[in-house]
Parts: sequence; structure tokens; C-alpha cells
Amino acid sequence: MAASENTLNIGLDWEVDLIDPPCSFGGWNTGRVVQNIFESLIEDDLEGEIGATTALIPALAERVTVSPDGLTYRFDLRQGVRFHDGAAFDAEAVRLNFARMRDTLSPVYSPIAANYNRIGIEWIDAIKLVDPFTVDIELGRPFPDFLRYMTQEDAPGAQVFVSPAALEAFGPDLSDRAPGTGPFIFEERFQTSRGSGVTLRRNDAYWGEAAKLEKLRFLPFPDATERLTALLDGTVDLAYGLDGADLEDLQQRGFVVHSGSVPYVWYLIFNMSDPVLADRRVRQAIAHAFDREALSDEVFRGQTRTAKGILPPASPAYDPEYVDPYPYDLDQARRLLAQAAPPPDWVLRVMFATAGSAQLQPTAIIGRLASDLAKVGINLELCPHEDWVEYCKHWQNGMPAGVGVSEMSWGMSCDVWLDQVLHSRNVSPHGVNAGYCRIYELDSLLEAARHEREDAERTRLYRCANDVVMRELPVLPVLTVNSGTVVHSPRVAGFRYARQNWHSFRNVSLSGAVRGPLG
Repeated sequence: MAASENTLNIGLDWEVDLIDPPCSFGGWNTGRVVQNIFESLIEDDLEGEIGATTALIPALAERVTVSPDGLTYRFDLRQGVRFHDGAAFDAEAVRLNFARMRDTLSPVYSPIAANYNRIGIEWIDAIKLVDPFTVDIELGRPFPDFLRYMTQEDAPGAQVFVSPAALEAFGPDLSDRAPGTGPFIFEERFQTSRGSGVTLRRNDAYWGEAAKLEKLRFLPFPDATERLTALLDGTVDLAYGLDGADLEDLQQRGFVVHSGSVPYVWYLIFNMSDPVLADRRVRQAIAHAFDREALSDEVFRGQTRTAKGILPPASPAYDPEYVDPYPYDLDQARRLLAQAAPPPDWVLRVMFATAGSAQLQPTAIIGRLASDLAKVGINLELCPHEDWVEYCKHWQNGMPAGVGVSEMSWGMSCDVWLDQVLHSRNVSPHGVNAGYCRIYELDSLLEAARHEREDAERTRLYRCANDVVMRELPVLPVLTVNSGTVVHSPRVAGFRYARQNWHSFRNVSLSGAVRGPLG
């Protein structure tokens, strides 16, 4: 097989953010790239396709031992690992990487990395180097999601490890200069008419089994139609986020369409500081007036399902039996609005991205929202953002005065995500509670769940928190994804569709068939 035939071309739904995961907020499309360059102490088993939630497996740590009180995590580090620039991975590299995220006196401290990674590291009291390949991380309070949160890509940020030599040479800002330890090495960033893409090459010195492919090329196609065309004509071998209307035809042409739940929710965020939306009845009226079943069936045609709660599928506390308390009911919406009596000249301003990482079709979704709400007398003013990465940064700062609703596509295989997006201590811009939700009953449940060590009780607490969210409605879950997250050519072998939003390409290979149109 020629070198060019050992390169996997991958179509993304947006351009790739700067390569430096602890400081990145580029969404899952960037996470899908960096997952193959960088590693954490513990990782998701991305080769496993069984189970409702991904299993955790050793990565840069061969073993982890947790003390009986849940406060000390001892990591026995994998020996013989080298970063892509040749620097050694050891206990000192672990200490320096955590210093970048939490030690304000360190020369490599990054306020951005500290902010983006706060949820995962805020309970750390001390990091102690026992010997060159053993590290103890001591917590001030039990945090059972500590290990699972380590696996999250672009959460924002990520607890992956970058070369200590690069940190010492360049300081805390490593944009595209951050060597990792993973099976692929960042080779180049290139420009296209649709934004920047990146090329990765195989790490032949990888500590584990080397990748089968020589290179990965990630190409941006923000327009779903162009992304589909690129897959059909052989420009890319694998594509993320194709439209539901195209999936049946793709299967008939011989393409592989992967299905299954992933930790994903497309949701609306209400501005709880807005004087009209502060009335719960207005938010509930919007929920009853928005026909999310019709949206899913008519626009996405099997690609999505309506979200039944804010806990995403493939997260530990997700309840598949939970019943959505807001069925489509225009009469109930009108009754609630009559009770709330918003001003007659009130206009609901909605801030949204026109495209982006795992965004489905935001313009179509918001268009349906506008059409549905008009039936109960709510008029919308649309505030679109064309640049996804800039939208994420703007969104994180919180909704400006006068904007009533924003949107996001997110979720984690880690239940503490609910805390991250809705606890009052995480109100923007300090965190990503972008709608200024301050519900103290919810806070109490999230705090109890955050530190609860018994799995069953922690699940109960998070489900109770979901009940409060759906009653008070600071956010409105709209859709989850069922199919079409990944579609690839039959030339692609060895791809595993784990219950996650990013994937491993280490065991992927290409058949000897000539790349070109299929069907």
C-alpha cells in the first residue's frame, strides 16, 4: 500500500482549535484530534463497544490505588514513556503539568488552563512525588468522579500531559507546540477555504502497540452538504455529524453508519437574570410550545431523539425511563403565558452558532423554535454567530443583557457535568453556567452528589437533581444523538464506536481498494 493510501482522511464539522488541550475550548472536533496525540493517567476504553458507559482503563498510570477514605490516589506511572520531543514522562512531568493548572507561583502557571480545568482539580490539596515513578494526589474531600473526569476531552480543557521540556522552553502558552505521548504526533496545520486542518503522523516510538496508519488528516467542512460530498467522492474516508436525511442512502451505497447513545445533549439555556424569563411559567410555556418530537422526526429523520432530561445518555446516572414533563401542548403554553402576562412588546432574543462541533443544524432548530413559539404569541429576534470557536468563548462569558436564550451541544460521561453547567458557584464568566442559574435546592443536591462515594446513592442524588432542573427549567434539553455521529467508507477497518464523543484511530486501517466515489 502506498504512503498516500495509508493516510486516513477525516471530515470534521469545524476547523481545529489550537493544539494544547489544557487550554482549548474548541469543542469535540478538536477533542477528536487531540485524543490521538495526548494521554492522561487514566483513559476511556475507546476500543470497547459494550456497556452503557465507557470503562476506565490504565494509560500513563499502570495502576491507581485509592485510600479507604477516598482522599489519596496513588498512581504508579508507566516507565519508559517518552513525549514526542524525547522528554521523559515521570513524576516530575506530572507535577509540572498540574502546576500549570493550579500553582499560581509556578513559572508555567496558565490562568486559562486553571479556569478550564477547575472542576476536575479543585479538590486537590497536594501532589506528592513518592519516587520518580509514583505520585500521590491528595484530595481535601472525596470526589468519586476524579478519575472519570480525567478522561474528558475539551471539557473545556483536558487533564492530559504535555512535554515538560516544551513548558520550560516556551512557558504556559504552547499553542501548536505541545508534544504529547500518544500514538500520533502533530505534524502540521494547513489552511483550506473552509478553515484550518491538521495532519498527524504515526508515533513509531509509542510505548504501546504502534498505530496501523501512517497519517491522519483532519479536514474542516462546516457545511454538512459539503461534508457529505467529501465522503461520497472519496475526499474523506470518515465523516462526523452527517444529516439524518442522508443516512439511509449512505447505508444503501455501502457506507458504514454507526448508531448508539453517546453523552450528548443539544439544549437551550435560559437567561435567569432576564426579568421576563425569571418567571418559571414563561420557561415552561416555551417548553410546551416547542414541538421537539416533530423537530426530531421531520428535520433529523432518525439521527436524533428528543432529550427526556438534562442528564445525557451514556452517563452513569442517566435514566432511560425518565418521562419528559413537557409534552407538546399549545393550550397549556397559552395558559401559562396568560398567567405570567409578559409585556405585550416582549421579544425573545436568541443567541446561537450557525454551525460548529456536534451542532447538528442549529439554524434549522432555531427556525423551528421561532415558528412554534409564534403560535403562542412569542416573537423571536435571532442573533447568529458564524464562528464556532468564538461563539464558545462568547457563550462562556454568559449571556449579555437583553439576550434571553443561548444554545449549546454538550454532555459528558461524567455526572459532575451537571454541577459544571448549573451550580451557582459556576456562574459565567467564572464557570460555564451561562444562564446564571441560581437554584439553591439544586446546589444542595449537586454538592451532596459530588462527594458521595456510594454509586447507588450518587446516582439517586443526580437523578433528583435532574428532577429539580426539569421542574425549574433553567435549561431546556432538546435533542440527543442516536445515529450518524460517525459514517465511514467500507475501506475503513478496525474502527470502534465507543460510547463517547471522540474515538481512537490507533487500530484503524484501510483496505487496499482504490479511494474514490462509492455507489
